[in-house]
Amino acid sequence: VQAMVSESRNRVQAMALIHQLLFERRDWAKVELGPYLRRLGDLLSSTYGRGRIELEVDADDDVQLDVQRAVPCGLLVNELVTNAFNHAFRAEATGRIVIELQREDGNARLRVSDTGRGLPQDMDIERIDSLGMQLIPLLAEQVRGLLRIERGPGARFALRFPIDTEGTPT
Repeated sequence: VQAMVSESRNRVQAMALIHQLLFERRDWAKVELGPYLRRLGDLLSSTYGRGRIELEVDADDDVQLDVQRAVPCGLLVNELVTNAFNHAFRAEATGRIVIELQREDGNARLRVSDTGRGLPQDMDIERIDSLGMQLIPLLAEQVRGLLRIERGPGARFALRFPIDTEGTPT
């Protein structure tokens, strides 16, 4: 129950952080994703970081999204990072989680990866009981993005989405 409450609290904080940044910038239309992801990373690291797992954020500062898509984007990153902290590493293992955001030809590429034990080969994201994992494809759709899951050493989730409000990812 404590874990469920903590995850719900983090979802609310991820949304509240977007509104805080909008208020600080006094721009109610767009969210700068780079600063947002760095602050979200700090928040998640302070919640889950046990000193043995490093969280790194490498984000371009010139990627902006409208609020309607920034919220699901933030929630998606929150779910992926929370899952990595909770499931990717064995109890005493050390490791690294990386959030990357890059602008590419009118699109953004967001990637969340970890150096943990990786995803099961038979995992089907459409058939998982976990609420967080069920949310991931739905949130990617709300951002109008294309989600790719990569298996291998660790886990990698890559999302490509249009930056402007009319486009689709190319």
